[in-house]
Amino acid sequence: MNLKISLLLTVALACPLCSVAQSARNPLNHEPARVSLQKGMTSWKLTEEVFYHADGQPFNKRNYQYDANGQKTTESSSRLNEDDRTWREILKSEYRYTDDKEVIINMSGAHFTSITEVVNDTEGKPLYALTYAWNSDADDWSVNPSMRSEWKYNDDGHMAACLKQQINRTTNEWNDFDIRISSIYNETGELTEETFQVWNPEQGQWTNKGRYTYSNIDDFQKAATSYIYAPSFNDWVFDGKTVYIYDEDGKIIRCDYYQNNTDKAPDAYSINTYSESAGFAKAPELNEINVFPNPAMLTFELTVPTEYIGKTMYLFDAWGKQEKAVKVPDLTTQVDISGLPCGVYLLKIGDLSKKIIIQ
Repeated sequence: MNLKISLLLTVALACPLCSVAQSARNPLNHEPARVSLQKGMTSWKLTEEVFYHADGQPFNKRNYQYDANGQKTTESSSRLNEDDRTWREILKSEYRYTDDKEVIINMSGAHFTSITEVVNDTEGKPLYALTYAWNSDADDWSVNPSMRSEWKYNDDGHMAACLKQQINRTTNEWNDFDIRISSIYNETGELTEETFQVWNPEQGQWTNKGRYTYSNIDDFQKAATSYIYAPSFNDWVFDGKTVYIYDEDGKIIRCDYYQNNTDKAPDAYSINTYSESAGFAKAPELNEINVFPNPAMLTFELTVPTEYIGKTMYLFDAWGKQEKAVKVPDLTTQVDISGLPCGVYLLKIGDLSKKIIIQ
């Protein structure tokens, strides 16, 4: 079970492509959990989504590329230039995988913006993620992460909550969790609700901000209804709706987007294009680092590609706190970890990283 979590990571960070389709007032403003809403496993992979105004004029699109194993390698977002009717890429994410980790490198145009390293369990489910910002002054990724995400699961293995916390720039310590995205499922395991909350330290409790509810219209349509929380009414207020339309194979082939009036035609819609996994080209092999032994006790041997000689290796604990920094002088380096407590750590050098266990 390999969960794709790019949507969850961008819920509170990125503006939606389809701003016409869904209100920016809902902090859960994204196309609701598209991966979770696909019906069953399929050999078909989504390769393109094109977004249209109600009059049929396109304005945005997303494109996806995959490797031979069907794993997503690239996701890009483009906007149509109204003057010359050409597409201009505005956002791009690259995905890299190891046995226990997914690395997402985000770019805006030609500039890096952030890199997120997601550590998975043995079943491929995400446990926690660390997000690093791009340091333009150093022309490299920031040494310390700026955000940490943690996932919780129910007894059925479904994601129950995603919690996020920010780094305190003054003390370089983690603040308390201040964002929570909770999920609810029905007895058959279908996602029925997502709720976005922020922590209110003055009240000492979580405060509602946004919510999506999911319901089946018929065998070929599902609705995702958006709400925002209105404190003055002490209740949820309707904020738009998305209708997902499926084909006989269970693939989402079209989405209709409504704002505040669902008694008329949709304000916008999108059309999806798919390709079979068997047709994907093999992605080029990526540079890797090696740690031996792993798990380790007092020391471990670190092996890096040639271009990483002279760079600094950083070791972070499960909470993102930097525990060690060692300059790598050669292809193979012995690293002393005798003073570190047992646990799971993230080793990072340049744009490469690896999970290690200290016993």
